[in-house]
Amino acid sequence: MYLKLICGHILSLMTIFQGSEGSICLYYKGKLISSYPLSKNKTLKRYLYQGEDIILKSLKQNINIKKQIKLYLYFCNMVYNRKINNKPIYRSDHIYFLNCLTALLKLKLIDNDESNGYMTFPRYQAKLKKPSSSSVV
Repeated sequence: MYLKLICGHILSLMTIFQGSEGSICLYYKGKLISSYPLSKNKTLKRYLYQGEDIILKSLKQNINIKKQIKLYLYFCNMVYNRKINNKPIYRSDHIYFLNCLTALLKLKLIDNDESNGYMTFPRYQAKLKKPSSSSVV
């Protein structure tokens, strides 16, 4: 995470990870929390499946849905608080945040809207400038 001092305020800047197909950004309570690259192997479907997978694995370990929901919300709120307080969020926390957020989306406890959920962005490709037709000889 990069920090920059502007007019006495500390602003935290986040790196957006971009793959060959673009990126997926995860938001919680209106804040950008995580970013993951999209590629041919790392697809949106694969990222969203992680929420379903963690729910099923937890059920197999006899953790009921109500307890799972509390844990997912607790972790998402913990990461959100770290983000707004400019504290570090570790890579493992980003991965577990992805799992928790997609599980909450799968359980339809949060809606994928402008403040919670995910957004996908295609890869940005700069346009090449055409050489000018007038040349100096």
